Amino acid sequence: MKKEGPIVIIEDDEDDILIFGEVLKSFNLPNELVFINDSTKAIPYLEQKHINPFMVISDINMPKMSGFELRDAICKDPYLTQKTKPFIFFTTVGNGYTIEEAFKRDVQGYFHKTPDLNQLTETLKEVITFWQDIEEAEPNNPELCV
Repeated sequence: MKKEGPIVIIEDDEDDILIFGEVLKSFNLPNELVFINDSTKAIPYLEQKHINPFMVISDINMPKMSGFELRDAICKDPYLTQKTKPFIFFTTVGNGYTIEEAFKRDVQGYFHKTPDLNQLTETLKEVITFWQDIEEAEPNNPELCV
């Protein structure tokens, strides 16, 4: 079942990786946590047939390939598009343009990486709980991506 798959975090900042790791581990989830610190390595990882992530969390501002570029590349492949739902952005960028651009890419969430550890923990908990509780639907139309 997909809900038992790994939580894939695509993040280049080592401090954010440590924080996300500590927070997610504190939830005692059954899901493996997979951290990819180079966004160009995300697609080859996700293309593996045996990888069926519970969710993908990505930063937007990353070197080599931004989160938007990563999502655009994923959206070119209907199989990867469906396989990576939910795809959620967690980023320090928080203006109207980036939010609009994110949702043009058929993402299932956009959240601000706050420096407040309690708020970040609460937000991550709510996101995880929501997707654990949601009923799995039929595959969405992959043409929704930009």
